Amino acid sequence: MTKKKMSPMWLEGEPRAGFRILANSEVEMMTEAETYALIMRAVREGMRGAGWAPLEQTLH
Repeated sequence: MTKKKMSPMWLEGEPRAGFRILANSEVEMMTEAETYALIMRAVREGMRGAGWAPLEQTLH
């Protein structure tokens, strides 16, 4: 079996999305917006846990 090497240019053109592994071991793909929201929620919770003031939520 050979591995296919992907060029960075090709990867940059692809939409960035994430994934989550469910309790039944299935993999669910997430959109870019879902991935961003998940990361921002984790950052906000971490900052709140460290005692920082909450970030202002912006709509864009």
